Amino acid sequence: MTLPSTIPVMLLPQCNVFPHGLLPLYIFEPRYRAMLKRALQTDRLLCIGSLQPSDDEDALEEDARIGEFSTAAVIRACVAQPDGSSHLVLQGLQRIRLLSWDQYEPFRIARVEPVATLCKHPAAAARKGQHLLQRVIGLIQQSTDNGRQLAAQLTKLADPDHLVDFVAGNLIRDPQARHPLLGLSEVEERLDFLLSLVPETGEKPTPS
Repeated sequence: MTLPSTIPVMLLPQCNVFPHGLLPLYIFEPRYRAMLKRALQTDRLLCIGSLQPSDDEDALEEDARIGEFSTAAVIRACVAQPDGSSHLVLQGLQRIRLLSWDQYEPFRIARVEPVATLCKHPAAAARKGQHLLQRVIGLIQQSTDNGRQLAAQLTKLADPDHLVDFVAGNLIRDPQARHPLLGLSEVEERLDFLLSLVPETGEKPTPS
């Protein structure tokens, strides 16, 4: 898709969404109510500005705490409540880089550029994708019936790029650990990074 040059940004502590993934949100702050109204009247696009941890209580929402990369996401569902709050479901569309700020108040709007997806060595990416798939299935099949159902869904993901996003968004629980994947263009790099987070069957998972 063709992205606009600017997108509203919702700042959330250590939160992100990946392309193809879904993120439920509850909107209640006045600034984000205003953001939602604007988005629904225009292109329905938002992105999440992931706030990194800080020991400085005065840092609040300083620019330096906001992750450089995000995902343009479309509002797939919105249910307004009588008190003015809303329940949303966002769906990730495209990796983006936050370049600068066009607006700070009443909510932030960032100037953005898309992060391309490159695959210079498709055969190598396919092999690494299968390696990742085997690891993930070996881990989740040891768990509940839901895990086995998830494993069945994973086997249908033939595209290594989609597989990375699905695993990162659904199986890596720590948003800070998975956030660097949003800034990587090359599919093989994404696979290598994710393989470093997903243990071999029988090993202990990476802490999350």
